[in-house]
Amino acid sequence: MSRVRPRLRHAAWIAAVAIAGCAGTRAYEQTYLRASDNWVFRARYPEADHLFNGFDYGHAILSEMLVRHPRDAAQRLEGPVYRRLTCEILRHPPAVPLEERAVGPTYTTKYPEAVETFEWAHMLHRQVYDIIAAYPLASEERERRLRAALRYYRSRPDLALSARPKSMELMEGQPYSLTFRKSAPKFNGLIWSYHWLQMALYDALLDAPDGPTREATVARDVELFRRMTYEDGRFAPAEMPMSPAIAPTFTRHYPELAAIFDNLHSLHDVVSDVLASPSVKERDKRAAILLAISRYRDSTSYVTSREEWMSMGGEMGGVDTTRLISAVSTCR
Repeated sequence: MSRVRPRLRHAAWIAAVAIAGCAGTRAYEQTYLRASDNWVFRARYPEADHLFNGFDYGHAILSEMLVRHPRDAAQRLEGPVYRRLTCEILRHPPAVPLEERAVGPTYTTKYPEAVETFEWAHMLHRQVYDIIAAYPLASEERERRLRAALRYYRSRPDLALSARPKSMELMEGQPYSLTFRKSAPKFNGLIWSYHWLQMALYDALLDAPDGPTREATVARDVELFRRMTYEDGRFAPAEMPMSPAIAPTFTRHYPELAAIFDNLHSLHDVVSDVLASPSVKERDKRAAILLAISRYRDSTSYVTSREEWMSMGGEMGGVDTTRLISAVSTCR
C-alpha cells in the first residue's frame, strides 16, 4: 500500500479513504419499514406533508444550480429560483414526493453518495412523523415503533448518520465553511426555514393534549414557516435551527433521533459550502464531500458532549414569532 499511495493524487486518496470509511455505498435503495402507521402524517396533515415535497425540490435545485452554474449560482438562487420557490412551489407544493434525479440530474449523477445519504435520513424524518402522528400520546407502542425505526435506519451503516452530536467545527471550521451562506444569504435562510419547520412539527405533535389542539398547532407552525419566506426572507432564521432550541420536548425524549437530524441539517450546509467554494477545485469536490459524509457517519470524530450540544442548541436557531405575525408577502 505504501508504494501505491504516493502515485495517487491527493484528492483521489481522500476519496478512497472516505469511501472506505462509508463502507461503500450500495447500488440498491431501501424504502419505508413496513408498518400500519405508514403515511398517517400525510393523511392527517396534508398541507405540512406537501411542503416537505417542496423542500425536497428546494434542496435538489440548490445543489443542481451550484454544480451546473458555479460562476453565477448565487445570483440565480437569490433571484428567479428563490422567487419561484417562495411564490409558486411552496405556495402550491406537490402532493407527492419528487424524484430528485429529475430536478437535479447533474448533481445526482456526480454525487450519488450524498443523494443516498440525504434520502435515507429524510425517510427516517417521515417515518418518525408517521409514528408520532399515529401515537401522539405517550405509549409503549410509540416507543417500540420509534426504536424499530431507528434500528432500521442504522441497518444501513453505509448511509446512516451518527446519533452523537457533532461540534460546530465540522460545519464552520473547515477551509470551505460559510461560503454558501455568505454568497447566498437569502437562499440559505430559506433552507434554514425548512429545517426550522421540520423540527418544530415534532413538538407540535408531542406537546398538544388532543387532536384539535394538535391540528391547530401544526397549522400555526406551517403559517409561521410561510411568513419566514415573506419580505424576501427578512424573518428567516439568522442561525442554523438546532433541535434543543426548536424541539426541546422531542430532544429530551429522543436525543439520538434529534442528534441525527441536527447532523443531517448540518451536512446539508457542508455540502452546499463545498459545492459553492471556489477554494475547492472541481476535481476535488467529490472527495471533500465524501470525507465530510464519512465524518458525519462515524461516532468518534468532531463529537461534542450532549451537555455542550444542548447548550449550543439553546443559543441557536430561535425565531421571533412576534415579528413574523406582521410579515407581508412579497409575492404579487
